[in-house]
Amino acid sequence: MRVFPLLLLLFVLPASLSAQAEKRHGIATDAKTYPQTTAKEALASVLKAIEAKKFDYLVAHLAEPGFVDERVKRVYGGKVEEQVADTRARLDPATVKQLRKFLEDGKWTVDKTSALVQLEEVKDRVVRLVNKDGTWYLSHQFDPPAKD
Repeated sequence: MRVFPLLLLLFVLPASLSAQAEKRHGIATDAKTYPQTTAKEALASVLKAIEAKKFDYLVAHLAEPGFVDERVKRVYGGKVEEQVADTRARLDPATVKQLRKFLEDGKWTVDKTSALVQLEEVKDRVVRLVNKDGTWYLSHQFDPPAKD
């Protein structure tokens, strides 16, 4: 009888603490639904979150964390909901369609810490992703690479 409470403490408590640690801006991580182990997976997850209208998840877990945190603090006075609303407004159907085209038809250049996706027919935009500690995130930079 005394073994059960001990097992409960050994297995349930660490799992609940781990789940709490995986929350960001109050949103729990869902790596099964939105994988980010490769840059291409991360971009596909961004599109999946948009289609599911999970803009809060996109902001909390799929966008570059440093950029989001700084912007929420500086622009929105710590109110992440306002960043979520801004993100939702920026992702109009034309932008989402173009993001999908980058995923499906883009030319990928990937190294350890960053990825760049370009389309032959779109000269003024690229999609950038960054790798932080083994997880890929959508970067806020969409400008084309500088020409040498």
